[in-house]
Amino acid sequence: MRAVPRYENHLPASGGKGWPMTPPRDAKTIAEQLCQFARTNFVADGAAFDEHCPLAEAGIDSFALFEMLLYGERTFGVRVPPSHLTHQNLASIASVASCMAELAHHAGSTPEAAG
Repeated sequence: MRAVPRYENHLPASGGKGWPMTPPRDAKTIAEQLCQFARTNFVADGAAFDEHCPLAEAGIDSFALFEMLLYGERTFGVRVPPSHLTHQNLASIASVASCMAELAHHAGSTPEAAG
């Protein structure tokens, strides 16, 4: 049975009041935070893993990927719509982060508007 992902270690330090400023919108920062979330929750200890590793090879299945997308939505305020759930966009942390950054830069990329 999979443990419940640990979000508390990956949320911004803001005294529980949300982001102290605008959440990160650049692909590099998003990728770094998604990698840390994946390492903490899904990747085996000691396994070689970075933002360019294929997610499937790292043992990240569809359930883990869904948790990562939810984490991204909560953390960065970007919801990845079904039309963007493609093999190309979901191949690695780098491609997920690039997709999120692109969506964040478009008008109306809030979770409510991106659905």
